[in-house]
Amino acid sequence: MSFFLSPIKFVFELVGFLISAAFVYGLALIVAVTIIVYGISTSPVNKYTNPKIVETVVEKVERKPELTCERVTGCELFPNAPTEREYCPTCIFK
Repeated sequence: MSFFLSPIKFVFELVGFLISAAFVYGLALIVAVTIIVYGISTSPVNKYTNPKIVETVVEKVERKPELTCERVTGCELFPNAPTEREYCPTCIFK
């Protein structure tokens, strides 16, 4: 009941108590967050710790030049020819 006699002393004691309580609760909060983060990071069911890398391979298909016949009447074809050039000798590669 000494705070009734000296209100300034009461205010200083109250401020000191609030500072020490904030310090203790701050430390407790830091420890609690640290324990929670450690528990989550060492969890064996954590599916985000080792992501699988999936590589996709895209194959590029290049078009080969094709024989194109520009003659209106068509070309004379040789079905027994060993190469494309001999199959249709008047066609043009495009």
